[in-house]
Amino acid sequence: RYQILQHIYTRCQEEVEKSIPPGVSLLNKLLRTEAASIRANQLQHYLCPQPNVIKTPDGKELQLNGKERILVSHGEFVDAIGNAVKQIRTVEKAGGANREMAANMVEACRQVAKEARIVIGENFGRDSDTLRNFEESLQPIFRPENPSSPYVTGS
Repeated sequence: RYQILQHIYTRCQEEVEKSIPPGVSLLNKLLRTEAASIRANQLQHYLCPQPNVIKTPDGKELQLNGKERILVSHGEFVDAIGNAVKQIRTVEKAGGANREMAANMVEACRQVAKEARIVIGENFGRDSDTLRNFEESLQPIFRPENPSSPYVTGS
C-alpha cells in the first residue's frame, strides 16, 4: 500500500514539474532522489550534451542530424539553486523553520551543486570554461561576501 501511495506521489510531482522552469524541476527531482548514483545519472542526462546517435536493433549506430543539446542550461540550474536557498532563508527568518532545519535544507542544495560540479567536470573537462563558469556562479550562493546577502538573509 505504501508503495502505491509513493508512486502516486511521485507521478503527481512529475506532472507539476512539467509546468515549472526546467532548472527548478531538475532541482526538485534531485532533492527527492535518495540514491547518489541515480542523481548522477539525472545530472548527466539534463546538464550534459545528449548524443545524437541511436542504435538499431541489429546493433548499428546511426548519426542523427542536429546538434547535441543540453536539456537544462547551467544558468537555469544555478538560478534554481540560488532561489531555493533564498526561499529557505526567507522561511527561516519568518519563523517557519528553525536554524537547524534551514541549514540541513541548504546543505542538501549544496550537496546537489557539488554533485553537479563533478558531472560537469567529467563531461566538459576539469579545466574547461564551462566548469569554471558554473563554479563562479555558485560562489555568491554558498560563499556570500557579506552578511546582508539575500543568500544569508532571505529575499
